[in-house]
Amino acid sequence: MVAGARTAVRPVDGELAGWNPVLLAGVVGREVLERAGLDAGVLDEVVVGCCDPVGAAGADVARAIVLAAGWPVSIGGSVVDRGETSGAAAAQAAVAAIRAGQARTVLVVGLGLCSVVPPGAAALNRAYGAPWGGVAERFDEVGGLLPAPRLSERAAQAAGIGRAELDAAAEESRRRRAEAWSLSAAGPGSGSGSESRPATGSRPAAGAGSAAGAGSGSRAAIVAVAARPGAAAGRGVYRGDPVADDVVRDWGDAADLPPAFDDDGLLTAATFAPPADCVTAVLLQAGEAPAPGGVAGTGQACDPFDPVGNVAAAVGRAPGGMATVAGMGRAAGDPFDPVGNVAVAVGRALGDAGVELSAVDVISVVEHDAATTMLLARSLDIDAERINRDGGAVATGNAGAAEELRLITDGLAVPASERLLLTISAGPTGSAVILWSTEI
Repeated sequence: MVAGARTAVRPVDGELAGWNPVLLAGVVGREVLERAGLDAGVLDEVVVGCCDPVGAAGADVARAIVLAAGWPVSIGGSVVDRGETSGAAAAQAAVAAIRAGQARTVLVVGLGLCSVVPPGAAALNRAYGAPWGGVAERFDEVGGLLPAPRLSERAAQAAGIGRAELDAAAEESRRRRAEAWSLSAAGPGSGSGSESRPATGSRPAAGAGSAAGAGSGSRAAIVAVAARPGAAAGRGVYRGDPVADDVVRDWGDAADLPPAFDDDGLLTAATFAPPADCVTAVLLQAGEAPAPGGVAGTGQACDPFDPVGNVAAAVGRAPGGMATVAGMGRAAGDPFDPVGNVAVAVGRALGDAGVELSAVDVISVVEHDAATTMLLARSLDIDAERINRDGGAVATGNAGAAEELRLITDGLAVPASERLLLTISAGPTGSAVILWSTEI
């Protein structure tokens, strides 16, 4: 990984609601290339992770991003839909293509503009038939399939996890996220910003050598974009106003909130990560690329109307990298498993790298809800305190595939003493894990 950037994480119908996913992805993608010091001509492919590739995010949105961004028409695009793990799976697909020699430089984009394409959008228009046809019938005798939060809630109840524990875990996620932002705002040399937090293990603030500026990975990763609220926003935010901060939700006393589903249920609005808006991109490149020079415009150009899709080669090398992929793993299991057989996926990633889980410095997990995170910790037989040292999506909202890649950009955005970062995405459709090494 040679560069990464993202927008802020904002609530649905908030400041990012008016952006088209194609256009906003182009803004973030151009920022990533600028941070890497590379011209778009070096790109071999754009791979987009999107768990609802319909509407504004459909019809090969990756290729649309290439053309709308004004990049060479010789660059192809593909979309990965792997349910809750679409963002991580897109990154894994890019790594696999690079390892196989099919590509040298790939931009991976995670789309999560839930204001435009809400979660489950593929099931909203039944004119062409309902998705997953014939699957539910297979599980009728055991009560039928349930959506991810209902599965995690049921599994938490079976595991003896109570609502008070979930409320406490969600509050801790918000506290960590707010504290991480406070430390990064203070900057290096400000006292609290130069010391690690006990228990949560917050990294020290970065020095001025970071290409994206000093502070924590969160702030260093963000590129401010113009606020373009949609009609539903109804807010005094206008085009040109920069959106540069994540929103950490404050629910007050979570004990006063009613259950989100059943009257005797565990999850509430405070312990469930609601849909959010964000776009994230990371640039992956082969470790031994030729030196730059004459890169832009190299190769034979092609036209989007060309039926053979000419793929002219254009390669370059970024000035240094941020981390390397040390191991990857994917798995799937029982569709009633809310963490998608995650222990197998983690085991494969660690085995790929030849390390033990105890050697991993940072573990970042997509927080679909507080229950899923606690169940994942139990599946891996680790202390939940090791997960998401700077808080997770329960604190800000979950932007789907963009949230998966956010774990990577925020974890690797600034120099740090940690050597190994493990990013995990898991849900009923499966799990995907990437182990990153900063020793490059």
